[in-house]
Amino acid sequence: MHRALRTRLRGLRRSVMAGIGAAVLAGGAAACTSSGTDAPAGPDALGAGRAGASTAPPAGAPGVGGTLQVLVAGPVATWDPQLMYVGPEAFFAQRTFARGLTAYGTGAHQRDLLGDLATDTGTSRDGGRTWRFTLRAGPTWQDGSPVTCADVRHGVARTFDRRTHVGGTNYASFLLDVPTRVTPEGLEKPVYAGPSDTAHEGDLERAVACDGRTITFHLREPEPDFAQIVALPEFAPRKASSDTPSDAASYAVMSSGPYRLAAPWDPERGGTFVRNERWDPRSDPIRHAYPDAIRVTSGLEEQGVIQRLLNQQDDDTYAVSWVQASPTLRNQAGTDLQARLTFPYTGNVDYLALNQRSPVLSKPAVRQALALSTNRATYLAATGGDGAGTATWSVLSPAVDPRAVTPPSGADVEGDPEGARAVLRRAGVTLPVPLRVVYARSVLTDKAYAALAAGWERAGFAVTLTGVPPEEYYETIEKPGAVDDYDVFRGAWTPDWPSAGGVLPALFDARINLDSSGPGQDVGYFGNRAVETLVDRADATTDPAQRATVWRQADRTIREQGGYIALSATKALHLHGAGVRGYEDHAVGGIVDLATVAVR
Repeated sequence: MHRALRTRLRGLRRSVMAGIGAAVLAGGAAACTSSGTDAPAGPDALGAGRAGASTAPPAGAPGVGGTLQVLVAGPVATWDPQLMYVGPEAFFAQRTFARGLTAYGTGAHQRDLLGDLATDTGTSRDGGRTWRFTLRAGPTWQDGSPVTCADVRHGVARTFDRRTHVGGTNYASFLLDVPTRVTPEGLEKPVYAGPSDTAHEGDLERAVACDGRTITFHLREPEPDFAQIVALPEFAPRKASSDTPSDAASYAVMSSGPYRLAAPWDPERGGTFVRNERWDPRSDPIRHAYPDAIRVTSGLEEQGVIQRLLNQQDDDTYAVSWVQASPTLRNQAGTDLQARLTFPYTGNVDYLALNQRSPVLSKPAVRQALALSTNRATYLAATGGDGAGTATWSVLSPAVDPRAVTPPSGADVEGDPEGARAVLRRAGVTLPVPLRVVYARSVLTDKAYAALAAGWERAGFAVTLTGVPPEEYYETIEKPGAVDDYDVFRGAWTPDWPSAGGVLPALFDARINLDSSGPGQDVGYFGNRAVETLVDRADATTDPAQRATVWRQADRTIREQGGYIALSATKALHLHGAGVRGYEDHAVGGIVDLATVAVR
């Protein structure tokens, strides 16, 4: 049941992704942020206001000191780890003040999961149903008190309170082995209702057991990715005495990391994080914490952020941001500006889900011809070119599998419409083949899907495109009747943690998606016994390398069976000031890594 609940809850994220619209397509956006525009921010012209810009990045190794500027478009939603979804603000928090049991490394080890507050990445002796972590002896809160097992459990407890926990991830409440009840709506939910539920607090204490510095999680079912799941902000510790019912509670920070909030957060303007004097670098294997302070300016306009980074007036030469610039900036930039541009993968993959119940696509040859005639090159050109993404044949992003963007043998980024037409003729299919395609509408996606349709029509398809407003898109395609209305569905997916286990079951396991209410995330109604067997095998495989091999086999099988057509592993374009040293975009976090960046 927990996988079914996981899939349904992720539907909320898909709605957010749909609202991003073309910003996802033209460079990718973390699920927590949305520009609400047809393209990432960028200047009208690059010639203006370049005074003060350095011509080369600073030389030498990063040093301690100075103030890093962080420019944020719009407001920061919250600094409460349990209320954060995966995205830039959460990654900022995790690198500055909200440590977790586990976290991802830096530099060449960005994809490596490490022990953070815990001494290692945990142990499980029963296939992933019971997980034990041992807390380090050194970490403290900013008031000098030690970070304890009880603090970790209290953070988890807060996620069960549905009155206050409305914005973050919800893995604890359906992974942990706590008693449940079935609601009148037929949903299985925990009986335990959060820290104030003293009548059922024993249920949580048994599921999250403390013994000194050892914390043991008891799960309903085995979860081999649990060590990655506890790296999410949802599982960050929380000191119970720092809870407050005030309106400002969502911005109150009790730091366990290298920085603390110097003064109450101003929701309209931001605030400054200064060194947490109680943080001991010997207890932290990840964060270098080079700057003395990090000044976060929020409430800005996206265009204004990019222009400030271009102009580099005053302290903006020491600024970073997770606002995405237009991919066209890459083509217009001079040598001095090129050194300040980065193009990280977002973790998002754009793909097409093929309706397995469609009379048109029920024939394997038709699905094969559609995939063969798909022109990824024109799709990428319409969505922003090389700066917006990389053509891919896998729904697994490079953050999940670095080899995922490697084309299969014989694959052509421009497609082969003539070869596809030959496939249709050999199969005896009457041409043209009617094809109904639905996608989330925007200026860029209109162009992108028109480009795809041109290639398909050359192959012998008669394409009807339907653009749906982004805010209505997932509601539209997840209705039961959508299976009769469309043959091909636009999809976009960013996993909550970098594992195929956060992608393939949620999108293509019919057992946890399909019911009378609709298809869940499996909008193409893909169901395949061989794939289901591989999913179960991966879930039962504890060795990470062996599990990754099983997941690749499952992904390949889904693709070969015509479950999806991958289009683009999307990228962002980030711009930073010339005074920033050691700049890296994190492969998992998707934005600048504040664990390693410096201004001295």
